[in-house]
Amino acid sequence: MRLNYKTNMNKLQFEKSSYLLQHADNPVNWYPWSDEAFKDSITEDKPILLSIGYSACHWCHVMAHESFENNQIAKIMNDNFINIKLDKEERPDLDKIYQMSQTIITGKPGGWPLTIFMTPDKFPFFAGTYFPPEEKFGLPSFKNILIRVLDFYKTEKKDIELQNIQLNTIFKNITETKNFKNIIDAELLEGVKINLLSSIDKVHGGFGAAPKFPNIPNLEFLIKLSSKKNKRETQYIELTLNRMCVAGIFDHLKGGFFRYSVDELWMIPHFEKMLYDNGPMISLLCNGYRLLQNNLYLNAINKTCDWLISEMQNKNGGFYSTIDADSENSEGKYYIWEDEELKKILDEEEYNIFKKVFIIDNKPNFENRYHLHVSKANEDNYKENSKLIKIISDKLLKERSKRIKPATDKKILVSWNALAISGLVEAYKLTNNQLYYKSAKKSYSFIKEKMWKDNKLYACYHDKPQFDGYLDDYAFLSKACLDLLRINWDNDEYIFLIQLVDKVLENFQDKDNGGFYFSSVDQKDLIYRPKSFMDESMPSGNSMMANILSEIYELTGENKYLEAMDNIFKAASDSIERSNVSHCSLYINANTSLTSKRLVIIKCDKEDIYDYKDKIYKIEDFRDSIYFLDHTINSPIKSINKKKCFGKFTAYICENNVCSEPIKGFNSLQKRLLNE
Repeated sequence: MRLNYKTNMNKLQFEKSSYLLQHADNPVNWYPWSDEAFKDSITEDKPILLSIGYSACHWCHVMAHESFENNQIAKIMNDNFINIKLDKEERPDLDKIYQMSQTIITGKPGGWPLTIFMTPDKFPFFAGTYFPPEEKFGLPSFKNILIRVLDFYKTEKKDIELQNIQLNTIFKNITETKNFKNIIDAELLEGVKINLLSSIDKVHGGFGAAPKFPNIPNLEFLIKLSSKKNKRETQYIELTLNRMCVAGIFDHLKGGFFRYSVDELWMIPHFEKMLYDNGPMISLLCNGYRLLQNNLYLNAINKTCDWLISEMQNKNGGFYSTIDADSENSEGKYYIWEDEELKKILDEEEYNIFKKVFIIDNKPNFENRYHLHVSKANEDNYKENSKLIKIISDKLLKERSKRIKPATDKKILVSWNALAISGLVEAYKLTNNQLYYKSAKKSYSFIKEKMWKDNKLYACYHDKPQFDGYLDDYAFLSKACLDLLRINWDNDEYIFLIQLVDKVLENFQDKDNGGFYFSSVDQKDLIYRPKSFMDESMPSGNSMMANILSEIYELTGENKYLEAMDNIFKAASDSIERSNVSHCSLYINANTSLTSKRLVIIKCDKEDIYDYKDKIYKIEDFRDSIYFLDHTINSPIKSINKKKCFGKFTAYICENNVCSEPIKGFNSLQKRLLNE
């Protein structure tokens, strides 16, 4: 442990968060977010320095090494500020508030580490992201920032009070809906589709230039609104998915996708792996395969699922959160190779194939070393040498496993686990691999047993559940529950689903302006309650709730679910008008001529369900929600009980709460589903 300035004042040693514990031996007198910190700020008349990050964040590590481990800087911080360190994955509500604050104050996008200076009443008056210890990169030094902020706080308190009033007004206006009207229609969606397709990089795929993120909600939207026959549309979707599956953003040896690419080629990633990227990526590739029948996607799906189960799932079923980008204080070191290493591990033929497939112009591509990347020009070589590449990959993986691994953040988050569950369910339906379904069920069971207590969902688990669940936790878990019910109907799980959804209606709903807040009404330590309809790295909680409410209304016919869903779309209008391409998950769940859905209820003998599922999974459309029920068992849903089974098989197709006449044979259903 390093020598600390006032060592006993650093209070992070008692925390569970990996990120907070990384800072527990800093010479900075860190507090966790707590009443104690704000009371001390008032008592000592000091401004608060709030630093927000997460354990796998590379630039968070950089700022920690440069500034928070520097005794001189720590002394300035300790003498003049109350310093709070926050894990954004434990408190995403606070991160959303202060990211928005940073954008309002600076006019620039945020990021991590996020650096906020605020008054004891939690209102920020100065903000930024990464600051170097000395002036560089066009950024002022952190030391000078501390001195200037302190002077401003002491001499300009009236200006700070006025700024806080203005900020509070902005927050109030953000959550109010001025145009309470559903503006989502086929014309809007066609326009969004055209805009997205025009913004795709026609050479390398993906949206825009470097850095390149997968932008999964946008790709899901394009897949679900595109026709197999329309090559003009599908060629760019296929280009993007192909490049992501074979380029450097994919871990070719073990599976799983890195966070993003720092270049336009998808070649060199930022090497952190996030659970919340990989669950949705599996779902995306499953839908991509259904549209395009490309085996590259199957390979990436299987490898990523296998990686999730072997590397990210604990023995009790919960999935860990992240794997760090850094090991041995160096970004990407675990994943890259020196030429001499490769020559020792591989025989001559393998070495030559490695160079032919994974290397461009026979040159190192990352800090004079090699990171595995298949260029567009080498894609055919990759496909033609698949057997030898498997041998090469196994050899390299065996050698890589001897290295010091990047740290894994082992906290278990409900929302991210739920995304992984949904991805694994889709992979099971596509591949019929029972391991994927069992893994999904194991995670779901862990959440239900360990993180649902006294009719309340908790967001995070270390050695016990912590933090009241957020909208994303309830919404994503409800979606996962629906996904599992489509595999195996269970009355008890349906009842649990309704408990979750009714909790959202009770504790998160904005009854004045429509939609749902991110935080519960019980969360009292916020300067405002965030409410967002835009997709970020993950789909928005409101878009997921629209999906769930629509489905439950179709199942039950209960108007309270329809009304809450309608109010989401009406409340989103202002946000859509500000940025119409940022709401793709919401559009997918809207009821338009391009996104209409079908609910299919199949009642049959229990022993026949597996065979029917196997056949259905091969033909189901994106817009189909298909449930298989043993016709001898009653359901908690009255309208389903009224749907009788005639003989051994009967199906009903329902749209907008209107159901077809009974379909009394599988062949007849198949023709209806295929629109024959």
